[in-house]
Amino acid sequence: MLLFNSHFKENRYNKKDQKFRTAPSVICEKKGNFVLHLNRKHHAQVSPRLRSVLQQIVDDVVNRLGCLGALATTLENDMGLYVRASAFTVPNGRLQQVFAQSHVNLEPDQALMYLNNARHRYNLGVSAVNSVTANNVGQPGQHHLISDRLYDLLRPLTDRATADEMQQELDVAQVVAVPLVVQKEVVGAVLALTQDSFTDRDIDFLEALGNLAAAAIQNNYRLTAMESLERVIFGMQARMTDEIQVLQTIVDAVVYELGYEGAMVATLENGNSLPVRAYALDDTPQILAHLESKAGMSLLSPKSVVYLDKSRYQANLSVRAVKGIDGRPQKFLTSDHLYDLLRPFVTRSLADFAQRMLGIRQVIAAPFFVEDEVVGNLFVASRRDHFSSWETSLLTTFSQQAAAGIRNARLYREAEEQRRIAELFSRMAFSATASVHGLSNHLNVIGNYLQMLQNLDKFSDNQQQEITASMPQMVERAQKSLRLLDNLHEPWHHTTDQAVAVNNCLQRAMRELFPGWRWVETAVNETTLTLPNEQPITLTLNLANDLPPVQTASDMLTEALRVILKNSYEAILDQNDAGTLHITSRLQAPDRLQIVIQDNGVGIKPEDLPRIFEMGWSTKKEGAGMGFGLFWTRDFIQGLGGSIYVDSKPGHGTTFDISLPIVP
Repeated sequence: MLLFNSHFKENRYNKKDQKFRTAPSVICEKKGNFVLHLNRKHHAQVSPRLRSVLQQIVDDVVNRLGCLGALATTLENDMGLYVRASAFTVPNGRLQQVFAQSHVNLEPDQALMYLNNARHRYNLGVSAVNSVTANNVGQPGQHHLISDRLYDLLRPLTDRATADEMQQELDVAQVVAVPLVVQKEVVGAVLALTQDSFTDRDIDFLEALGNLAAAAIQNNYRLTAMESLERVIFGMQARMTDEIQVLQTIVDAVVYELGYEGAMVATLENGNSLPVRAYALDDTPQILAHLESKAGMSLLSPKSVVYLDKSRYQANLSVRAVKGIDGRPQKFLTSDHLYDLLRPFVTRSLADFAQRMLGIRQVIAAPFFVEDEVVGNLFVASRRDHFSSWETSLLTTFSQQAAAGIRNARLYREAEEQRRIAELFSRMAFSATASVHGLSNHLNVIGNYLQMLQNLDKFSDNQQQEITASMPQMVERAQKSLRLLDNLHEPWHHTTDQAVAVNNCLQRAMRELFPGWRWVETAVNETTLTLPNEQPITLTLNLANDLPPVQTASDMLTEALRVILKNSYEAILDQNDAGTLHITSRLQAPDRLQIVIQDNGVGIKPEDLPRIFEMGWSTKKEGAGMGFGLFWTRDFIQGLGGSIYVDSKPGHGTTFDISLPIVP
């Protein structure tokens, strides 16, 4: 961004002294509040819509004003004026030949001149753009420059003698440069050459077209920024589980899409610290590496953390922005010195050197909030002297996206932690239940054995020998009981996950639920049993062979399947009629397998279906169930990375569809 404190009193070229009447020193002054537009990373591309508008404008300049040729340029983030559209009445081949002989490149999407290049400052287009100041921005007719020499339009792309030869061959009488200005922002320039002199009416027409071009360029860039913001939002949704990736998405968009020199994000952590969590720099990693080497620390190292409540950091831009005025954080805070952002970690001379090498003119710190509490800072470095109101609004919007991303990532992390805690407690509950059940079985057997020992003399000799021979088994049961007691003393003991065969778990769950059922190795296992209500039930198992295993605890997967089978069993009992229960396992995808459990029970009412996995909800009579089984089952299956769906129709039955990831 270049700023000026004066405007042209005369726009015409003075042939006598061969220079513009505006002194070069005025062009280089940097005072005022005028902003040069600069917000794109990819200089080589603009939207087809904008290109079409600019092409129409240069066509109008040539066709309606009778100009020899016209160029439309946009001012980009590297301070370059890039050719976006051109029109000439000279045959294209001849024009290319003339320019090629002079090594002049006027091809579309090429930089013609650079505002920050000292060699280019006397170029007509650069001078016209630099001539726009805060004082004359609202004055009509003050934004163009005219010259009688083609050299002033092409310098320093070619020497004066060559330019004069070209001017003579093309019969050029005058050239003009009209800066494109909109809302105190310079966004480009229109350049034209004619075989006649430009009249005041011609200039008015050119400036009117320039206003249209400037509005189109600004609208295009703002639309580009909004599209970038939209991509950031979608990108964060895809990465919402990882806080660092969310923050990196923000700074990458600021640098690589909005076109700023650099960006970084710091978050407010315990101890009122502000560590840098993510950063991006525009294609100059060697400068950052040099800066880190001289400072003796990395940008992301613990040594480069600032603290809000320590005196040595109070002048740091980040701390000042967060602490604000009277304890109220600033909406944003800017500085012309990179040192203010890096102090006290680097010396002023080192920071100034980095600022010159990077071409940084101003830095901004924009705190971001969650529910009125500061959670971090977005820092952006610009090659301009000033951030416009549009830019500060855009960057504060980006910073709030960082806040939203942090909030979502932390909520997800908390939810994951709660899920892991819930899983741990469910494992504890399952382990305790299984231990109590096993302990009860062992104690019953041991108790019966002790009773037989007390009455040993009442048994025959053969029976006594059998009872005595069973002593080692009783000792083993006693040892197992001790181990179960140990598990109860430490219910948090982790249940080891391993590769588990789903079909084995299904068979085990079936045996626990139907003691009379036996597995037979056939393609389809079909068995008919009698229910307690004297009704028959047909059990059909169609289990795929050689299914890949699932990584989990065998006992817990068995219990989850038993819960579902038990619900189907009870639904069949409630209908008081012949029942059918179909169980299928198969490979669903290369990385997943499927289990389908289908019954012809009473079914579930439509209004009850959405609630069957809720904690504490049950259709059973009071005291008959706690409403925990299906809740725990869904949580367990989802914890494995799987899914469970249910479909039911009252009077026709229910189907549970389970999908589980297999061991890679």
